[in-house]
Order: sequence, then C-alpha cells, then structure tokens
Amino acid sequence: MQRFLIIAVLTSAVAAQALADTSVYRLIEQGKLDAARQELSRTSTAALRDGNHLFFQALLESNGARAADLMETALASSVDYEYRELINYRLAQYYYLNGAWDKLQRQIVTYRAKFENGQYRDQMARFSTLLDEKAGDFESALTQIDRYILNNNSGENRQWGEIDKARVLLAFRKGVGADKLLRGLSREKSGPGVPQALYLLATEAVRNRKADDAVFYYNVLREAFPGAIGQDALVDRMAEMTESSDRTTSEADKITGTFYSIQVGVFSDAANARKLARDFERAGHRVDLVDKTISRVTYKVVFVGRYRTYADAESARTRLQAGANESYQVVAR
Repeated sequence: MQRFLIIAVLTSAVAAQALADTSVYRLIEQGKLDAARQELSRTSTAALRDGNHLFFQALLESNGARAADLMETALASSVDYEYRELINYRLAQYYYLNGAWDKLQRQIVTYRAKFENGQYRDQMARFSTLLDEKAGDFESALTQIDRYILNNNSGENRQWGEIDKARVLLAFRKGVGADKLLRGLSREKSGPGVPQALYLLATEAVRNRKADDAVFYYNVLREAFPGAIGQDALVDRMAEMTESSDRTTSEADKITGTFYSIQVGVFSDAANARKLARDFERAGHRVDLVDKTISRVTYKVVFVGRYRTYADAESARTRLQAGANESYQVVAR
C-alpha cells in the first residue's frame, strides 16, 4: 500500500510538472513574457531545473549568446521531444545569424538525422542552400533550390525558393534568369517575396547604373511596403551612384536636350497619386502624372518640375526634401 502511494504521488508530481511546463510555454507563445517568467520562477526549483526549464529560460533570454548556451545545455538534458526539434531549428538560426558556418552545418546534419520528416525540414533545406552559396558552390545551391521549389510549388514557400534562386543566380552572374524571376515576383499581390524582389531589382539597377529603374523600384517598394528594411541603404546607394555621375551630366544636358524632374512618388492606386499631385500643385509646383508599366502592371508616377540641368533639379530636390522630411530622386525625362 505504501509503495502504491509513493508511485501515485510521483505520478501526480510528474503530471503537475508537465502541466506547469505546458503553461509556461503557452504564455511565451502568447507573448505574455512577464507572466511566463513568474510562472517559471514559481515552478523552478533545484530539482526541477531540467531541459524544459532551460529551454523556457532561453526563450525569455534577451542575450542571444546566453540563449544559445541554454538551448545547447537543454539538448544535453531531459528536454521533451516536442521541444527538441524546435531547439535544433532555433540553434540553426542563431548559428546562421552569427556566421558560425561549421556549427550550422553540423546542426543541419543532426536535424535531418533525427527529424527526417520534421516540420522545419524546408527551412533546413534553405540553410543548406545558403551554406553552398556562402562557399561559392552555386551549382549545388541551384540544385538544392530547384528541389525545394519542386516540393514547394505554391504559396509563401514557393516565393522563398524563387527569391533564393534569384539571389544565387545573381551571384552566379546569370542576371537574365534572375531578372525574370524577380519581375514575376514583383507583380504578385502579396507575400514575403514581393518586397525582397523589389529590393533586389533596385539594387541590381544601381549596380548596372540604371538610375531611372533604381528610383522606380525604390519608390514602388516605399509605397507598397513602407516598413520594409533596407530602404535607407538603397537611398544611400542611389545617392552614391548619382554623385559619381554628376561630372558628366552637364555635357549630356547640352547634347541630348534632356530635362530633369523630381520623382516624388510611385503609386499603384491612382487616387493616391492624384492626391499627392494636388498637394504639390497647391504649393505652387508644376506637376506631371505619368503612367509607367512594368511587368504588365501600370503605376502612376508623380513628377515635380522640369529643369534644364541636373544641378537645378538637384537643388530643387534638396529644398523639397527639407520641407517634407522625405527622400526624393532626380530622374532624367
């Protein structure tokens, strides 16, 4: 009877601990981090500092290196199977972000061996592709990407695969194939690949000294995805491109008769374009609304002013930016 009672008590304790573990993890999933910390503190004792608790502590840790250490320790402890796969994936992310390529390679091998049909196998395939790309083995990277796209031929996963392929093609100096993929992605209505495609198209335009295309793609990115990262870097790169070409613009003006305007916006919504145009007209500026079609999608481009020389347009652009706290671009028309 006494033995039975001991077993019952132990069973109840294990069940209670499992319930507590689930509670902590659910609070973290819901973003209730303070409540999760309180619950973890309440249930954590010297006897209960097992792998699960180390994992939860890692999720609540703000220091990346410390969090990775906790996860590595959790894997060596009695962490539940349902968390073990996620830990492997999170560690792979950490190793990638920190450029720990050898550790990342080992983590991919470990994950594939233990979770052949795991829920993060597609993400691990992308990490493997990134390692090939980093090593300059572009043919192997493209082979892996094509296999990934074959298995993920729709939705967001397909977009991720096409972005990876376009990036590797650019690194492999196969710009035509990359451009086709990126233009196709740029005209899709939504998805994570769309802003990345616009960004890559803009950076390639800068690299190829195609100022008008660079400005156009930047403005589409800014209008459609104002929170997308990398926009400040794009502006800096376009400014560098402009500065390097300033020395030749004066003679080009005389020869071609080109005039310059300030591009202040690119819109897929014509109503938004007209609203911005009216704002500049009320301020006394000459405004042109011009259609520009790219990848079979028509955009409304708002131009302010017509200037005979690039220097005049650049001076006007500086004044407009100061008043509007926005970034505009001078373009040849």
